[in-house]
Amino acid sequence: MLESGQSIFRKSKDGRKIRIAIWKVKNKKAIGTIFFLNGHREFVEKYSETFEFFLKKRFNVITLDWRGWGLSGRPFPSQPKIQHISSAAEYQLDLDATISLAKQKNLTPPWHLVAHSLGCLLGLRRLVLEPTCFKNYTFLSPLWGNMISMPIPIQRYLIKYEKILRFLKLTQLTNQNPKKYKPYSLKVNFKENTLTSDKKQFNRLQTILTENPELHSGTPTLSYLIAILKEIDELNRVDVPNTKVLVLLAEQEKITDNKAVNRLIGKYDFVNIVTIKKAQHEILIEKKEIRSEALKIIHEFIK
Repeated sequence: MLESGQSIFRKSKDGRKIRIAIWKVKNKKAIGTIFFLNGHREFVEKYSETFEFFLKKRFNVITLDWRGWGLSGRPFPSQPKIQHISSAAEYQLDLDATISLAKQKNLTPPWHLVAHSLGCLLGLRRLVLEPTCFKNYTFLSPLWGNMISMPIPIQRYLIKYEKILRFLKLTQLTNQNPKKYKPYSLKVNFKENTLTSDKKQFNRLQTILTENPELHSGTPTLSYLIAILKEIDELNRVDVPNTKVLVLLAEQEKITDNKAVNRLIGKYDFVNIVTIKKAQHEILIEKKEIRSEALKIIHEFIK
């Protein structure tokens, strides 16, 4: 955890405990605030180097652990290694709690949203619901299309037969035994991983997860998968409001679907799409030169 950070627990409107972290610019006047939205199974500490970059550029930073991840409340406290939601709208309640805290703490405007992977899906929904909530939106490696790890026919089947699956009480099934769950970064070696090409960053991620097992998320339920697939499907059918949008794609992407991102948002002339060469999915924990290029582009965009 970066020094001078403040970790605060707040309850969402539906009573879930959410961990929110804030860093304020020291010794200088802040010129804005970055709202950072983590991706799937992530946690506040993962992007501390990115937060440090923004603080040096005089931006306050606020971020969170989404429900069920990191140190936020788990859906089934007696079985903490299970991820479960009934609807992706639940995550908007977490974001509501974060925005409410930012207002209470008088975090300096303008507010800028920066999101990664699944966080981009949740950030895009906020853009559609409330276009003026943030001055601009930066999306990295967005989850806006097919889950590459799951065949498309299965995805369509799950959405089509959701009501039947719920009626049969199958939606709380998980794809593996939660007691045997291990984070992806602790199951693969560096050469096999599809997150980053930087061994130092990969080792750092492994160290955080090894030393802090309470940060581990869990295996998703069928309900969780259906909720995310439905949100992807629905957002691919809406018009994106005209506002400042930057999208960074990883050239070596193997987790999300770059083609789907271009189909969704490439038709809008107010969207700037940049492909970061040699980058894998985790652009912000990539090799220093890759990370620096991406952060420079984001800084120029929001500045």
